[in-house]
Amino acid sequence: MKKAVQRIYIVVITAFLLVPVAVFALVGKYTDTTNYENRTLAAAPILGETSVDSFPSSFESWFNDHLPFRNQILTLNGWIDYKFLHTSSSDTAIVGKDGWLFYKGTARNGEDTVADYLGTNLFTEEELQQIASNLETIQAQLRDRGCEFYLFLAPNKESVYSEYMPDSYGEHTSYARLRQVTDYLKNHTDIKVVNAEDELEAYKKENPDQQLYYKYDTHWNSVGAYVGTKELTNTLGYDQVPLSECTLKEVGGYTFDLARMIHLSQVLTDDPVYEIRGYTPHSLKMTSNESGTQFTFETDNTAPGNTIFVVGDSFSAFSAPYYVCHYQHGFMTYYYDYSLSQLDETKPTVFVYEVVERYLGNLAKFSLTDGLAVEED
Repeated sequence: MKKAVQRIYIVVITAFLLVPVAVFALVGKYTDTTNYENRTLAAAPILGETSVDSFPSSFESWFNDHLPFRNQILTLNGWIDYKFLHTSSSDTAIVGKDGWLFYKGTARNGEDTVADYLGTNLFTEEELQQIASNLETIQAQLRDRGCEFYLFLAPNKESVYSEYMPDSYGEHTSYARLRQVTDYLKNHTDIKVVNAEDELEAYKKENPDQQLYYKYDTHWNSVGAYVGTKELTNTLGYDQVPLSECTLKEVGGYTFDLARMIHLSQVLTDDPVYEIRGYTPHSLKMTSNESGTQFTFETDNTAPGNTIFVVGDSFSAFSAPYYVCHYQHGFMTYYYDYSLSQLDETKPTVFVYEVVERYLGNLAKFSLTDGLAVEED
């Protein structure tokens, strides 16, 4: 009797292993096998090319990344966690109230959005001095080139929509390092600093039904980007067209990064995406490189500004057009793709360095000569 039960167990386990493989062989081509993750899936190890010691782990990585019905399993697991357990299947995403998603960070390049939210990572006096000294060096180097320097700071989503953060994370601090850096630089340097936080908070208070950040993404949406750049545009010496005089057109085809992190990019799609039209009287043509990390802007010769150079993160990809449109020529690049040769070639009259709150620590590291190195995991 005992042996019979053991045989049944063996048959059942074998069936669990082989039946999905057999079914997938028949219907796999009709299922969604698209890679929605922001990484390259593991390749199959090759006998003779992969060492004996590393073959088992390499095979396991490949097998896990190519399981039959992998997308469907991950989506089901992510949906159960998100919808019913109100938890995240990802170490880098937080499920908040009313289904809002927030970014926890990966600890790379000093990012820690929870510490930003709680205010437990304020800079020391020495660190603030390092930031100020580095930015003053950049400012002096740009002045020698006949170029003005502007620092543009964008808040984390958690700072603007703290009311949707889970109660278990505590209350949002009244004094985060975004404000700390802004105050310090304004009090100790002559650097032109623009913090988008106040404009966003004011607009949100007056327009509570208008989202400024995506519900399922880490970024501000086009409205948030437009509102956030108002003070920067004014500081650059130009008037921003009131948003009420612009046209918002809802568009599709956008997937949200936080939804992707919990394997629900094809499920959580009800976050509205808008395109703003009528914000500039000048024609604006934007082109990008293949990887989408560098953008070139060209307007007509009626634009009052000459040439602007923008270094930033993905928040700049959303916001740069709204102030670059006042210049005849513009160039925008991500920190890690920046090079001095780009600056030499562009010869800008204005240089904007944008940084989102979670990357404030990079202000002490970015160099006009060497750029910014990527920290590896």
